[in-house]
Amino acid sequence: MGVGRVRFSIMKAFGKGIVPIIGLLVCGVGQAGSGPVSDPLSLLGQLSHAAHDRSYSGTYVVQRGSEMESSRIVHTHIHGEELTRIEVLDGRPREIIRDSKETRCYYPVQHKIRIEKGYTRRLFPALIEVPYEQYLRFYDVSRVGMNRVAGHECQRILLRARDRQRFDHEFCADANTDLILKAVTYDRHHDPLETLLFTEISEGDSTSPELLKSTYPDSNQWKKVFFPPPVADHLSYQWSIPALPSGFSQVLQMSILSSAVPGAPFEHLVFSDGLSSFSIFIKPLQGEGFRPVQARLQSSALSYYSGTVGQHRIVVVGEIPQEVVTAIGQSMTITEETH
Repeated sequence: MGVGRVRFSIMKAFGKGIVPIIGLLVCGVGQAGSGPVSDPLSLLGQLSHAAHDRSYSGTYVVQRGSEMESSRIVHTHIHGEELTRIEVLDGRPREIIRDSKETRCYYPVQHKIRIEKGYTRRLFPALIEVPYEQYLRFYDVSRVGMNRVAGHECQRILLRARDRQRFDHEFCADANTDLILKAVTYDRHHDPLETLLFTEISEGDSTSPELLKSTYPDSNQWKKVFFPPPVADHLSYQWSIPALPSGFSQVLQMSILSSAVPGAPFEHLVFSDGLSSFSIFIKPLQGEGFRPVQARLQSSALSYYSGTVGQHRIVVVGEIPQEVVTAIGQSMTITEETH
């Protein structure tokens, strides 16, 4: 079942326009350069710095199950500021522009700009972020051979999960520059769930500032939507999650009023371990036609759970194993707190 079907199920539960925030994450067989990593902290730092400090441009593909999407990326520094522009080449046109202050997502069909501040999603190939020690608590880092991606020799680096609460991840980093050229998320059977890879890339070239600007000159007149949105001045919820996986911490909490979901606001929580993330949506039933149904769906690297706790609908969706998502949803208890 495709990612779109999972998103449809969430929209069916909560209304149109609600999409989980989840972050984005095989190489061929090779033996050269295999073995344990003597200094994994240094290696992780090299992968991170290459993605943030180097200039590069190219086209990459994201594959989740049978769905595939390609994007064009330009990344550089101008006057000491890191700048990134991503243009989605398939489906409805979309554009992402990030600087040191914010991320702006352009949707020309809707004439809308989504402005993200505070919460920063990871963008390929910048998938490794500080603190690097967090990865070593829950993943074993090893070199598993060499490969070739987009004409570049690259070192395969495996982050194998130490428990059954998260998936394995593999990166193929340029042998000369350490830039991640390919990233794979594996399921329990070591089958790829999600793959991101460059199909062509150029590193170290100077970039014109014009390439970092939006291609939509009339966007100043578009509707601006800020994310996270202002917290709704209504009921908020205290929650307990006994089955919260170790190593996952809350990175975002929102209380949102939506015209697509009439009545009280719904809560949106995001948790991450640095590589994987999952979202929890909480919405009071309040006689609004929600049925106390429970569903479990797996799609690509996304697992899905929907159920009810008292008078609340709970939806959990994320890049973690299905049984973990189910345990999270089934363990939750909620109490209301009136401001």
